[in-house]
Amino acid sequence: MPGITHVADTFQAFLNDLQDRRTPALKQLSRLRNGFEGWFKIELYLWLAERYGLLPQTDVGVEYKVWLDQRRGQMDRETKQCDLWARDAETNGYHYIELKVPFANNNRGKMLLSASDDFWYMSRLLAADQSAATGSVIQIGVGFDEQTWKQAIDEAVTYAGNDPACVQLKVGAVLLEDALPLQWAVMTKLYLPRRNTERDR
Repeated sequence: MPGITHVADTFQAFLNDLQDRRTPALKQLSRLRNGFEGWFKIELYLWLAERYGLLPQTDVGVEYKVWLDQRRGQMDRETKQCDLWARDAETNGYHYIELKVPFANNNRGKMLLSASDDFWYMSRLLAADQSAATGSVIQIGVGFDEQTWKQAIDEAVTYAGNDPACVQLKVGAVLLEDALPLQWAVMTKLYLPRRNTERDR
């Protein structure tokens, strides 16, 4: 069936393609001082539909309200709005994805905490009732050095409190000539059984 199998690998392929086709645009993003999350969401959505032949609102879509597992401790809401969803190619499930674009400015603490909160919620989806294959948070960081970025991502993963066997984590950077690199990370909670791959850790 049409779909994607691994959120982080798919996102890395998207970034590689974006860098090949639109390096000047990425350089402009690295110089911004505020968010470009909306552009990022639509760009990824259109790329997924075209690359994988996904039908809009059937195999891929934006803005979806997911139900949260009320049996989990500290749950304070019934639903969470996620930015993007895509069909899973291996199961009869869906990947639910939140997007965040933190900047290394005076609001960095607030933005990184918000991303950590998002992954906490995406790790507590009412999985069976909405065929959740995974819940993910994708982040692109602007102005962060590699060490600071990795520390923030590790803290977000720890904060979510998942069984390590049920988490996929991938971090990287888009290196740009004469511009700051764009750091990125994909944190994924697995809900449905999946094949073990060397990519997962």
